[in-house]
Amino acid sequence: LPTLPVPSELRAMFPEGGLVRGRTVLCSGDAAVAMALRVVSSATQAGSWLGIVGVHNVGVQAASEHGVALQRVVFVQPASSSRTEWVNTVAAAADGFDVLMLEVPRGITEADARRVQTRIQARRNALVLVGAMHQSAVQSVFQPDVIMNTATTKWHGIERGAGYVQGRDVQVAVSGRRVPQARQHSLHFVG
Repeated sequence: LPTLPVPSELRAMFPEGGLVRGRTVLCSGDAAVAMALRVVSSATQAGSWLGIVGVHNVGVQAASEHGVALQRVVFVQPASSSRTEWVNTVAAAADGFDVLMLEVPRGITEADARRVQTRIQARRNALVLVGAMHQSAVQSVFQPDVIMNTATTKWHGIERGAGYVQGRDVQVAVSGRRVPQARQHSLHFVG
């Protein structure tokens, strides 16, 4: 299967050792955006273009800190908050990018999800969903191949209420329809 690279510390979380073109990964939990940025970082470093569609709470500095090659990233915001506009924007972005990172808006139906996934499979994109707030709804309509549910276990750099965040330890529960056995992994995110 054609795959795109992921950072070495994430390879064991993917059944094929990388992002498989045409498949869907869901990053959820309190570190969903950070996890999604880490997942796509090596692909951008290797030359793949990344379209970030409708993802709130993601910044250029955060993307850079997680290793994303900023010169290969385009931020896309749907013109309106309608489901139809979101689906059409994702379909158009699928034509131009190897990797898509999407935040799924509330109200997306199974038919909408099927349309997006059919386009992703036809174009052989890697799809990374950010489902921080409504993971169960996203999971039920998209049925991701790999699910990475994150939970921060410890923050570093904050001393008795003073200082700045230098990193955090994250527990990642990996499951999904392509994952033969659910597993737990521990990661450290800097920044």
